[in-house]
Amino acid sequence: MVLFLTSITTFAQQRLTSFKNVLKENSTDIKDVIPVVNKENGNTIMFIADAKNVYGYKLNPEFQLIDKLASETKKRKYKIFIGGDIHGQDYRIFLSNTSQNKFASINFSFTNKTTSSTEFKLPQYEYFVQTIAPKNKLYLLTADKNSGNLYLYSFDKNGTPIKDKINLESTHIVGKYDRAVKIATLLTGQESVQKIEKDTPNAIETVSDPVKMYVRDGNIIITFDQNKKVTYVLNIDIESKNSSTKVYDKPLANLKSSRKKTNSFIYGDYMFGIAANKEIFSMHILDYPSGNFIKEYAVSKNEKISFKNTPIIQEGGAYNSYRELEKTKKFLRKITSENIGISVIKIAGDYLFTIGGYVNQRQGGGMMMMGGGFGAIPIGTIGSATFFFNPTMFAYNSFSNTKSTRIEGVFNDNFEHIPNKEIPENVFDKINDSKTYNETAKTVFRYKDFFIKGDYNTRTKIYHLKKFTE
Repeated sequence: MVLFLTSITTFAQQRLTSFKNVLKENSTDIKDVIPVVNKENGNTIMFIADAKNVYGYKLNPEFQLIDKLASETKKRKYKIFIGGDIHGQDYRIFLSNTSQNKFASINFSFTNKTTSSTEFKLPQYEYFVQTIAPKNKLYLLTADKNSGNLYLYSFDKNGTPIKDKINLESTHIVGKYDRAVKIATLLTGQESVQKIEKDTPNAIETVSDPVKMYVRDGNIIITFDQNKKVTYVLNIDIESKNSSTKVYDKPLANLKSSRKKTNSFIYGDYMFGIAANKEIFSMHILDYPSGNFIKEYAVSKNEKISFKNTPIIQEGGAYNSYRELEKTKKFLRKITSENIGISVIKIAGDYLFTIGGYVNQRQGGGMMMMGGGFGAIPIGTIGSATFFFNPTMFAYNSFSNTKSTRIEGVFNDNFEHIPNKEIPENVFDKINDSKTYNETAKTVFRYKDFFIKGDYNTRTKIYHLKKFTE
């Protein structure tokens, strides 16, 4: 049974379709919804998972339901969805245990109307880092603490892992204390490696991590910001498995200060670096391919910030969820006692910069850890798939639950500040404005050049999909 709803466009929102979860017969709660978009033909599979089973619904590019298939019972130890793979008409989803050293895959053959599963385990001392899924193919990135090597796992049509080595035995970078350190050590020393999606709004919580991953033009790019003087960039060619490193100077590189905080962000052809202590803030805009300097914005504690279009906003405090700070010195004090970050996105033809920091807030005797490492994510509250498999949903959750001190500024194509211009509403703002009661099993994902929000009505067992544009 499929319910096709009349398309209604309001505030850049359009209803795409609804369908009933007729395959689900038990009364257990929905744990995750996993969208897998076929980048070749535009089909989308919506995998709806409860504690025991996974239900797959195939939609064509017009979002009409064209097929459905339920899996065999999955083992309960595999609770974390980490990605999806497509081989012809077969769709395979991958899961891990909570220790992230054992993995299972479930293959959905819509042609044969069958499902099957496989399992595999990582060797000792090898640690799971992240997933990458360009061109309908899933890769697992792992790191070996002993050898210092990285590995890329891909999978054949039967789910059998194929392991390729990225040789980094002789590659070291300078870490936090100006000492040489292996890249594998930095990756395995993180609770998480934040995956950044292009043209997706990112909250300060998301971008303030010292290690970030980007996937661009068939390459995995990982930035390391533990060192306060430079940003190290590791580039891995997914096809050849060759790697290279580059170094970018940070602002205030020669300023010695134990309270100095730094970070970076890549967007398009540009590298944005920031540095601050209690006395001064500086931002450099560099040409990413060459590393050449383009522009700097700086402010000291006794000056007004001339390159912002908002007040200094403090949001998510334990006793006051929204405050506006007047003095630059308060802004500098806040962001240098927190995890500093910068996010850049192009909206309505202009660049929107978000600059600030965040700190974990205590509420009700507990520690709020939104936006931190994967270990901080309460599975079932945000959804176990969002961090590894669906960075758009993770970014949306972080954006919607921000606990940061920040400013925002609008800049033109030459990175000249545009004063008095209103901050444009981004797509996550629009999705938040569309919230209704009784939304469960929600997901947000990117489809071509727009975003889709899905939510489930547990009473009717109907799943709704809505389209959102900038």
